[in-house]
Amino acid sequence: MAAGTAITGAGFFDTASAAGSPSNDYKTDARAGSVGPRILLKGGIVLSLDKKVGDFEKADVLIEGKKIVAVGPNLKADAQVIDCSGTIVMPGFISTHHHQYEVLLRSLTTDAIHVRPIPADEEQPKAVWPLETYTTVVQEIWTPGRMPNPAAPGTPIWDLGRPPYDPEACYLAELVASLSQITQGITTSTDTSQSSHTPEYTDAMIKGLFDSGQRAVFAYSPGTDRSAQFPDQPYEWPGRSGDASFGLGRLAKTYFSSRDQLVTLGAWADWKPVVDPKTRQTQNYTGWQLAREFGALINNHAAHGQMVRDMAAEPRNGTDWSDVTLVHCNLWQDEPVAQIGVNNVKSRAWQILSERGGHASIAPLIEMQMRHGMPPFQLCLNYGILPSLSPDIEANMTANPFSLMRGAYTLQRALANDLVYPLSDPNRLPVPQLVSSRQVIEMMTIAGAAGSGLLDKVGTLTPGKEADIVVLDANTINTAPMNNVPGTIVTLMESRNVRDVLIAGKIVYRQGKLVGWDVDKLVRDINRARDRVLARINGPALVGKLPQGLNSKSNPYRPNFMDSNGYKGQNTTAPEYVLRP
Repeated sequence: MAAGTAITGAGFFDTASAAGSPSNDYKTDARAGSVGPRILLKGGIVLSLDKKVGDFEKADVLIEGKKIVAVGPNLKADAQVIDCSGTIVMPGFISTHHHQYEVLLRSLTTDAIHVRPIPADEEQPKAVWPLETYTTVVQEIWTPGRMPNPAAPGTPIWDLGRPPYDPEACYLAELVASLSQITQGITTSTDTSQSSHTPEYTDAMIKGLFDSGQRAVFAYSPGTDRSAQFPDQPYEWPGRSGDASFGLGRLAKTYFSSRDQLVTLGAWADWKPVVDPKTRQTQNYTGWQLAREFGALINNHAAHGQMVRDMAAEPRNGTDWSDVTLVHCNLWQDEPVAQIGVNNVKSRAWQILSERGGHASIAPLIEMQMRHGMPPFQLCLNYGILPSLSPDIEANMTANPFSLMRGAYTLQRALANDLVYPLSDPNRLPVPQLVSSRQVIEMMTIAGAAGSGLLDKVGTLTPGKEADIVVLDANTINTAPMNNVPGTIVTLMESRNVRDVLIAGKIVYRQGKLVGWDVDKLVRDINRARDRVLARINGPALVGKLPQGLNSKSNPYRPNFMDSNGYKGQNTTAPEYVLRP
């Protein structure tokens, strides 16, 4: 084995324990969060989001085991009573796309953009080091540990010979990401962690999700395939049809034998025919077919409209896309036109997704910040789809659901509102309807549940569904006096308003604190994990030495700590701002 290639975390991960009790390293009480016989959430403002159940200015929610058994005023029950007066009791928030392993890279590329090949013009820089972009920093340095040489494809200018992360770092990132989301009221997340370099990495990430106690869809995603160069780094994504010992089949058999569990199986699945990772031969089935064979929800990036048209043109992918969630969905319009999405903007891609029953996940903050293209709320709404919301990556932006809802709410309204002014709308385009606060909440709950394949289980406070519930403190200095419930949630609230969180009937967050977790140790350990990864990046490499980036201020490489980490080089055609305060 070549120097620097070892990746093992020997003794760290026991596959038999993946669905078992949380890690003893971080739990202060192994019994914390256990399900009691009955819990009665008493006297809160209840926002059920279920039209048949209704909403109540004052009501109770009765929980038995994992399930909601009743919602309404003045419920009587022999139960543990939790006083919810002065709070809003509502379904937990649900996000549908998050690269959780990147939590180790929080704020690493906050000023950087994601350079995409569409469009290609003089104002779009190339994603080539020393330009620090999401592509070069996250997807080349920190994830695979390899930087290609554009002048000589296949010959890297720097290569560690292994990913800088260990499986342990992936485990910690997953665990911290999920627990952090719980503190913000996110009870369900779809994790698209593109770090399945070897089975050990994949297993560690799954264990982090199971241990967290959060509900999640693990969307099995590719990592870096080094198996041809280093046989000690086996690669199995995506697996093969009929094989339960390898890739997706192994995961389905080992961890996801039951749908009646908190963590369920998804797949970042190619719509094209699968290339077998061992034989390198193209198979006669697509990635979507493989995902469906093993019961995995399909969760795919879909960066432009042609991609969706290609998905639909492959007959093996079928015409029922109810198990498909497409992410980002930018630049789907048929003709070059500003993506304000009024009714005269046509899109065959949106028509396909609508007609086939597919779901859309929009990451409003990241898409605006990273140059994905305009977040496509208006087109999504025009084609009759309520989109779900997602954070995407914490290397650039928060996962906070209140920020996501406000981003969606203000962006759609800003673009629509600007059309009422002749100076902004010389062509007299029609002004679309404005989204309401309640509709944005439904994006973060009902649409999230549908896009996670879980609407029959969660997303509304409906008797018979599982009790994924967030209790929001509305009697606070930043929200009182409250005059409108949905408006308070979307326009005023923050993470500090999250008082309690229940997942499948377990109290996992109570009075503003995670239940049973040693948070200080988690924070110490994830900082140490980051330091180990950075030290490895600056350590011995198989090829070259990592050169300094445009925004890095030290050599060996270190992300810019006190100044911009992605400003220099991203725009070479416009002059620098000359500003006065």
